[in-house]
Parts: sequence; structure tokens; C-alpha cells
Amino acid sequence: MKKFDELMSVGSEIENISAEEAKQKLNDSNVQFIDVRDKESFSKGTIGNAIHMDRGLLEFYLAEGSPLENDIFKNNPDKEFVVFCGVGGQGTLATKTMKDMGVKNVKNISGGMAEWEKIKD
Repeated sequence: MKKFDELMSVGSEIENISAEEAKQKLNDSNVQFIDVRDKESFSKGTIGNAIHMDRGLLEFYLAEGSPLENDIFKNNPDKEFVVFCGVGGQGTLATKTMKDMGVKNVKNISGGMAEWEKIKD
């Protein structure tokens, strides 16, 4: 069985940004934040204009022809996507999945909402 450190090593294969860097993108109309936490966490608060995309269904949102395909990816190929979760693990894996499935400009917020909460004001 794969060890946690091995699983999270994909973090070196994606682009990670700090919460401060993400904050600078909040008002950029070419940036879409994606919250991959569970629906309950999302409903308690998120970052800016973030949309909720459950990590467990991400491949279905991305796959062309899927009944759950989300048009935001197909209709905005040049948009920058900033992914986050609670503390960084799910965001890392989701960002890697998105990159592997052809999303060109996708970044992960290192430390997720936990880091965001420290700098949001």
C-alpha cells in the first residue's frame, strides 16, 4: 500500500501558491476559485467567488461527455483555476487530477482554508 508521503509527493508536479498570492487574484475576472471540500464545509464559508466541486466527483465534472461535465472548463480554456481544500491535501490531489485531465492553468493554495483564514482580513 502507498504511504501518505508518496501520495502527497504529487505536490511537486503541480503549481502551488500561497494564500497571500491567492488573495491578490480575488478580483481578477480571469480567475475562478474552486473549493473541493465537502458541501457542509463549503456552506459555512469559502473564498471569494469559489464554486463547489466535490473532490470525489471531480473527474466527472471534467470529463468531456460526462453527464456531470461542468461547462466552466470547456467554455473557459484560458481561465486560471485556483483550487483549495481545508488544509491542502485534497487540493493538492484535485489540482493534479485537473492537470492530468487537461486543465492548462490550475494552481493549488498551499495549506488551503487553514492558511486563508490566517490572512483573509
